[in-house]
Amino acid sequence: MTSRTLVRSQSAEPSLRRPQGRRKLGRRDARIGFLFLLPLLAGLLVFRFYGFGYNVWLSFNNAGAFGSARFTGLDNYTRMFSDSQLGIALINTFKFTVVIAPTVVIVSLLCAVLMQGRFRGATAFRTIIFLPAVTLPTAAILLFGWLFQTQYGLINAIIQALGAKPVSWFGSAAGLTVVVTVIVVFLSFSVPTIILYAGLQDLPSEVYEAATLDGAGPVRRFFSITVPLLSPSLFFVTLTTIIGTLKLFDVVYVLLPPDQSASVNYGITAVYYYYQLAFLNMGDRGYAAAVSLLLFVIIMVISLVLFRAQRRFVHYGEDG
Repeated sequence: MTSRTLVRSQSAEPSLRRPQGRRKLGRRDARIGFLFLLPLLAGLLVFRFYGFGYNVWLSFNNAGAFGSARFTGLDNYTRMFSDSQLGIALINTFKFTVVIAPTVVIVSLLCAVLMQGRFRGATAFRTIIFLPAVTLPTAAILLFGWLFQTQYGLINAIIQALGAKPVSWFGSAAGLTVVVTVIVVFLSFSVPTIILYAGLQDLPSEVYEAATLDGAGPVRRFFSITVPLLSPSLFFVTLTTIIGTLKLFDVVYVLLPPDQSASVNYGITAVYYYYQLAFLNMGDRGYAAAVSLLLFVIIMVISLVLFRAQRRFVHYGEDG
């Protein structure tokens, strides 16, 4: 071995040792990272996976609020076909979803576009947009409940001042749909607005400049450039809004306590019906578990359909 070869082998030795050091450091970092993840994994294991598995098992049993469960096979699932109250709850759930989800997406998109504008009070406008996200939902629901109150509410006071008759907002399905839509949109549009606003910041300005030079107006640029390029963010907002609306519970529960049976039927949702079955009176946890699994299947099917449809309507660019 010549001296030059010896020098080369000595100089190469640290580079050969470096991967081992990196590997040791990587393993140590991985162990530390895993320790930090343990609480999250334990929570997922107990409250998600075990809870879901227990719910599936419970759906095949007859279980009350107390005592042991008794296996009944598919009885809880066959019972759904003759349950008219479940049909009302599902119809209300789909009705709210069809009305609320598009409204939230449209309002969020308009607010996101407005947030891009440079006008006096823009900072205050952005702050106001985010206020519902940090507002206590129960307080907001109670406030809107008072505004729409039939006898003493501010909305009916304005309607009467204009010479019209007061509206029984909680005494009809249409009136309650308006109230629930206004409240859910108010509570839900802030975060989607921020997501869409962030997506707007990434749109290439040269595309707008080229379209402007070609004579495209603001409306044409919005529908031909902004909407297609923003479609990934719009798809995410649409999907999460639909899933959230299908699980609607708190707004209806606060507005319509269970003792108001006449009005509850106008707004009862699938999750509210699950709550009634599982936690009111003597409880019917087995059937309630079957209802919750039905809602799970509905959400999964709708999500799969949307993911399938997004291949045609969502543009991820050349890399997507």
